[in-house]
Amino acid sequence: MLRTLVFVCAIAAAVVARVGATSFEAVTFDDLVTQSDVIFVGDVVDVHPYVLQAGDRTIVKTRVTFRVDDPVFGTSSLVEVFDFLGGETPELGMTVAGMPTFAVGDRRVVFARRGRSINPIVGFTQGLMKVSRDANGIDRVTTLEGAPVARLGDFRARINGGLIGARRK
Repeated sequence: MLRTLVFVCAIAAAVVARVGATSFEAVTFDDLVTQSDVIFVGDVVDVHPYVLQAGDRTIVKTRVTFRVDDPVFGTSSLVEVFDFLGGETPELGMTVAGMPTFAVGDRRVVFARRGRSINPIVGFTQGLMKVSRDANGIDRVTTLEGAPVARLGDFRARINGGLIGARRK
């Protein structure tokens, strides 16, 4: 009986540890805006994993290049480039649980921070949304899981409606 109880507790602890490792604190829309250095709508034009020496370890990072179609805040560039921890090269693969993945042609709303990090997206994945055009030619925004968020015009109106002025320094 004691062995069974220990086994069940060990399994439960392993499941909790796994869930805790891939979870992150929920952020509000206002948090996305105030924590972002750059906000834009753009298309993924290149996804390039590369190997990097970090001391005595070899890691994989993935550089994602976006063509900026709608620079909402913090950029006037035609291109934005961000590096993410993890990826797969012919020599080495590295997976980070919950890290967003990208493919050329993905259209996204991006809320990101500049500077070094394992993931520049605000809220880990919460600041990255899909954009798809419906049958009527209207761009629709969804979470990465496909839940509806808003139309692009709603985002711009809300951001320009005063949230940028409330940014923390």
